[in-house]
Amino acid sequence: MDKGAFMTNAWVHARVLGAATLLALGLAAPVAAQSVYPTSQAAADAFADALATSDPAAIARVLGPDHKQIVPGGVAQEDIYRFLSAWAKKHEVIADGGRSWLAVGDSGWTMPVPIVQSGKGWRFDPVAGKAEIQRRAIGRNELTAIDTLQQLQAAQTRYQQGVGQGRYASRLVSRPGTMDGLYWPEVPGSPPQAFGPDALAMGPEVPVADAYAGYRYKVLPGGQDTAYRIVAWPARYGQTGIGTFVIGPQGGVLEADLGPSSASRAAALRERDIASGAWVDANAQPVGAK
Repeated sequence: MDKGAFMTNAWVHARVLGAATLLALGLAAPVAAQSVYPTSQAAADAFADALATSDPAAIARVLGPDHKQIVPGGVAQEDIYRFLSAWAKKHEVIADGGRSWLAVGDSGWTMPVPIVQSGKGWRFDPVAGKAEIQRRAIGRNELTAIDTLQQLQAAQTRYQQGVGQGRYASRLVSRPGTMDGLYWPEVPGSPPQAFGPDALAMGPEVPVADAYAGYRYKVLPGGQDTAYRIVAWPARYGQTGIGTFVIGPQGGVLEADLGPSSASRAAALRERDIASGAWVDANAQPVGAK
């Protein structure tokens, strides 16, 4: 089976099983030497058994002392039940060269901590798992950014055909007492908002921790042939996202990696920058998921 297909789906389905919280079960366990297993399947079975018995010490032995690096929080019993239910339906270990991935259920979800060869046996690698969890989170955020831009483009069309009277909104949130943005407070007798209150969490001034799915958004002036652009960039490059995305009235999301200075570069974008830059069509697998 193609591991790449599983990993492409992994960050899409990660919410289904609450991967990170599952791995937090062993956080209260004492430090223990990590067990090494004769096969990757034996390692996967040991993890499922430890989870099923709610044994923190066993989890620590399976995942090793470094598993505390993965998640700082606790675990919900519901997540454990969800994982074990998916395991009961279907589970398999997918080989990928010198490492393997545990897949459970019918969704294509894989456990983010790989099983790696170690000496004469196999063990889980929580350090690599921490990096994989972040990669998946970035992938989810980037997919959300693409979808959100498409929703904002539809909102611009509604605005242009309604309160804008042929003009597009110049901002996401309207200034007090006006309707020059896609969102404005509901007041009796006012027309329906073009976009909902989520816009309040999308602006450049929103703190990183509160940024909408890890991204910030801004309406940019368009060029001669483009009435506007809406840009989305990661609130914290490399942690909440990698790619920067733009959309215009014709639809179609473009993407580029603007690097660590994404915030300043994205907010200052103009049409000529997009036309001359390394922008490509965004597809189902954005920058951070590749």
